[in-house]
Amino acid sequence: MLSRGNNFIHLALLATLITLSGISAAQDAEYSPANAVNPLIGSLHGGNTFPGATLPFGMLQWSPENTRGKHNRSAAPGGYRYDATRIRGFSLTHLSGTGCAGASGDVPFMPVTVPIIRSPSADSTDHYYASDFRHADERATAGDYRVRLANGVTVQLSAALHSGIARFGFPAGKPANLLVRVSDSEVGSSAAEVHVDDRTRTITGSVTSGNFCGYLAKADRRSYYTLYFVAEFNQPFTATGTWHDAAVHPGGLSAHGGTTYGAKGFPPPDTGSGAWVSFAGQQARHVVVRVGISYVSLANASANLADEIPEGTRLAQVRRHAHNAWDKALDSIKIDGGTPDQRSVFYTALYHALLAPTVFSDANGQYRGFDGAVHTDTQHVQYTNFSGWDIYRTQIPLIALLAPQRTSDIMQSLVNDAQQGGGLPRWSLANGDTGIMVGDPSAAILAEGNAFGATQFDTRGALRALLKGATQPGIGPGDSVERPGLRAYLDDGYIPIGGGAYAPVSTSLEYYTDDYAIACFAQSQGDLADAKTFTARAANWSRLFNPATGYLQSRVGGSFTGGFDPASQD
Repeated sequence: MLSRGNNFIHLALLATLITLSGISAAQDAEYSPANAVNPLIGSLHGGNTFPGATLPFGMLQWSPENTRGKHNRSAAPGGYRYDATRIRGFSLTHLSGTGCAGASGDVPFMPVTVPIIRSPSADSTDHYYASDFRHADERATAGDYRVRLANGVTVQLSAALHSGIARFGFPAGKPANLLVRVSDSEVGSSAAEVHVDDRTRTITGSVTSGNFCGYLAKADRRSYYTLYFVAEFNQPFTATGTWHDAAVHPGGLSAHGGTTYGAKGFPPPDTGSGAWVSFAGQQARHVVVRVGISYVSLANASANLADEIPEGTRLAQVRRHAHNAWDKALDSIKIDGGTPDQRSVFYTALYHALLAPTVFSDANGQYRGFDGAVHTDTQHVQYTNFSGWDIYRTQIPLIALLAPQRTSDIMQSLVNDAQQGGGLPRWSLANGDTGIMVGDPSAAILAEGNAFGATQFDTRGALRALLKGATQPGIGPGDSVERPGLRAYLDDGYIPIGGGAYAPVSTSLEYYTDDYAIACFAQSQGDLADAKTFTARAANWSRLFNPATGYLQSRVGGSFTGGFDPASQD
């Protein structure tokens, strides 16, 4: 999930390699790549990264949601900004580098030391339940996040692939309450529910959300997924409670209700639901919760948790496993020389490049497909969250070089999406396509993955999907169109103004790139006829070049437009 600016992260990898004297087979035996990572890099000036705990390509990302002050609901896409110093929860899912209020930020857990006297869903203006923090009291490393809040609570987070573990240390002499703000995803939710079982010390529930960049247009405000979670605690609850909208129910055990989507993509005040549990005595200083998630079912969330962080697992064990997983992934590139800061820049850039796409299938191989059905694949891992336009230039070739087997599964995931949804996605979120950005980037992604070594996927199925998307106007997954303006593009060799696509010159240029990618992919599969056809289609970019202006320029009715303005959205 990389924003336009974050494409430069991957260029920074190459530049830093040159600075550090190149890729080398030798490395200081005492030097740990994971220790060089600083997840706080990129969390200021529009990087929109998150600092919390996750694994390479992990499904769960446990990270803080902070706010700039009393009157802003969230700080930034990704949930965190370095200059926002008030935390309102620690959510289980995050996107990294998106250029808008992307989605996720699901199921924030928030430790508070105040009595629950009003609904947290009615807390959108003064943040009674939020807490200040200082960066001096914050530590973020690969797979490990810790902070001491101004309310006195210490928070430690770590993660496995589909699960996470947290330790909350409440101060003595104050109320010890933990909010589970189940409806409060970053851009709201259309449905949510939560259930507290005080006999088994368990909280379970789900949230239906998505609304990716939903503030762009009212029609875009829709959910793409339902996330299920199971949270198991190490000690009994001394009290419980729930809320729904503005109503608070001390002693409650169940609640349901989403926030509904409001203006500019953010939830309106006084809507939503959640639960809280309380702790007391010396035990409140060591509250440990293990959480499993799934996009399929509560049963799978529970099974994921049992498989990865079974009862009795210590936080230190999970933290060590996460550190080792990052060390292994980052050690795919070894460097010599440079200063500690330069090594930190390099390995943090590589760390960010290995956050997405994210694992979408559960430990048992089940995942929810683009057709809404549950599928099982025990041979491949299913991935999602493809920021297609942003990743095809540099990230996909990079991960195909570094991890060809994993990237083969990533390629197979796109093939599965096309087969189950009716077309290749442009920007997938969970098991739906958001339709964000221009072009047909899955074509370039599949061709690049194959060209750079990720070849262990259904290449014939991939080619069928690529040819279908490039020749049949109007198809696409769900209500998304794979190639807007394709009819005009096929007729004219370019998309004219009014041809059914935003920014017709830019979109045409993307299609030329995608067509050339298809040509290369077809040739790799021995399909020389389609390779020739799509090579010729890719050459049509010259039809948009106006020698009179020296620009690639929009056309209408076969002619270049007058009054040309290169900054125009046309």
